Amino acid sequence: MISQLEKVKAIAVDVDGTITDESGALHLEAIKALREVKEKTSVKIVLASGNAYPVLMGLARYLGNVDLVIAENGGVVGFQNNFKIIGRPEIGLKARKLVSSKLGYMLYESWQNKFRFVDFAFKLKRGYNWNEAIEKVRQLIENEVPEATAAFSGVAIHVKDKVVNKGAGLIMAAKLLRLSPMDFLAIGDSDVDVEMMIKAGIGIAVANASEKAIKVAKIITKNPRGQGFAEAVKMLINAKIK
Repeated sequence: MISQLEKVKAIAVDVDGTITDESGALHLEAIKALREVKEKTSVKIVLASGNAYPVLMGLARYLGNVDLVIAENGGVVGFQNNFKIIGRPEIGLKARKLVSSKLGYMLYESWQNKFRFVDFAFKLKRGYNWNEAIEKVRQLIENEVPEATAAFSGVAIHVKDKVVNKGAGLIMAAKLLRLSPMDFLAIGDSDVDVEMMIKAGIGIAVANASEKAIKVAKIITKNPRGQGFAEAVKMLINAKIK
């Protein structure tokens, strides 16, 4: 694995659950690790999240040293004013309207939806559980908008065109950076990170990751969340500058 880490040219990292702490705030050790990897290596940094593009660009600005962002779970890829949209916005919008009208009693729209292009997020109302909600959303989408899909990120349910996922976003990011997806180390914690971890040369799951993410990962960190990310970055730096 050390020989594979030596070849890494870019990191694609999820945000929520991967560089955050238990409260959802950015983990300071993870931020330090992001900056350290840029100081000590030539590795590119790509943020890959279900958040809307403006949210990720704001985060990228204040973190510094971010080369590209993959927003909306792979639906929007770029940096500042230069970005590409993957998938058909009309499919996601149709699914969004359907979920709001049929399941509004148990789910409410994320405030970010007004800033989204193709992937629309829903939060859970009090008194309901995520397993019940995602099952109802999936059944509804499958029956009435077969071109769309639904996924649970661990913090929200997302509906979008079927072609949109972080794996597709990683392929686009690699193209924009003039790299191969195999040049990437992808780090995540949830089901929506699986496609990205599969497409990358190395997939890493932090210790708090979902079963699906752990199953496809080549490396599983000992520590969860931001501490796990810092652990993975340390492995990369040690392999690069041994």
